[in-house]
Amino acid sequence: MSGHSWSLKKAIYTALNGSVTGIGGDVVPVYDAVPEDVAYPYIQIGEETVIDGAVKDRDGHEHTLTIHAWSQYRGRREIKALMERTYDLLHDAGINLDTGTLVNVRQEFSTTLAENDGLTRHGVMRFRAVVFDS
Repeated sequence: MSGHSWSLKKAIYTALNGSVTGIGGDVVPVYDAVPEDVAYPYIQIGEETVIDGAVKDRDGHEHTLTIHAWSQYRGRREIKALMERTYDLLHDAGINLDTGTLVNVRQEFSTTLAENDGLTRHGVMRFRAVVFDS
């Protein structure tokens, strides 16, 4: 069986979509591919790596997923709120997959960056998910 990459990505999208709000209380959209001229804030499900995570008697994979949060709110209050909510929704979450069984998903790190325009804040979060074949 494959690494269940698409099933995992869909499940993460479902967990985040409609559940993250900005400082003003509006729901923050979640994207795979970000449209041009999109309004801030938003969340992007970004890069992924997959490695073999098989154990003695089960096939499986370890997925490393990067989630990006973007904001143009002055200061870091909103970017940190977006990242905290994303953490709450994903870290140790019991997410159901279409294929495979999610063993666990845990955050490995997070960081915030100021983009060169001096206004845009970029939050980067990396999560590690272990998925076994069913």
